[in-house]
Amino acid sequence: MSTQHPRPAVTPHALWWCALGLLLALPSLAFAPVPLALPPEFWPELPARLVLRPDQGGHQPLWSWWATAWLHGSEAHLWRNLFGAGLILLMGALADVTPRDTLAWFIAWPLTHVGMLLEPSLTSYVGLSGVLHAGVAIVALANLHHPCRPAHRVVGIVLLGWLAGKLFMENPWAHHLVLSEASAINVAPWAHLSGALAGVLAWSAVHARHLRSRQPT
Repeated sequence: MSTQHPRPAVTPHALWWCALGLLLALPSLAFAPVPLALPPEFWPELPARLVLRPDQGGHQPLWSWWATAWLHGSEAHLWRNLFGAGLILLMGALADVTPRDTLAWFIAWPLTHVGMLLEPSLTSYVGLSGVLHAGVAIVALANLHHPCRPAHRVVGIVLLGWLAGKLFMENPWAHHLVLSEASAINVAPWAHLSGALAGVLAWSAVHARHLRSRQPT
């Protein structure tokens, strides 16, 4: 008689997701908050070299497309984003994310910041929030297209609906910067839209062949 072992709630593939999340979040602890009220020329030397500067277009150091996510404008900004990162790691693990999902999040990391070039009025952009919105979009799509558990699809629909509603309420087309009392800085709503779109595009790209194979012929 064979014995069926219960399926683990967290798959080994989720370890890759968690590793990427830790790479995204933990280096932030090495940096003190930067003075966003001042141009980057007046910042400490290392953050000034790492920051993304949308007003300079595509003329950015290569590392800025990744490293700018590690900089924050206040302690509250940092800890709120770290809490969000932990929540997304947990949601991804419970969603049975695959290595393709992790690859999509890695691609969306710099792609989010490429989208910030569409806000050339900003002299700097820092923080994890854009890439975290990409992570939410990817987790939502991973749930929506889960092959075995219908309940996950309900979670995917709810997450996508919440994300779309949040972006609509933030109205990034009308507001370049919005004061966040919780984070004690001005935040750029465009970063959230850019991150969400980057997540959807990256996930669709890495899953394109698999999605086509599932189409009825």
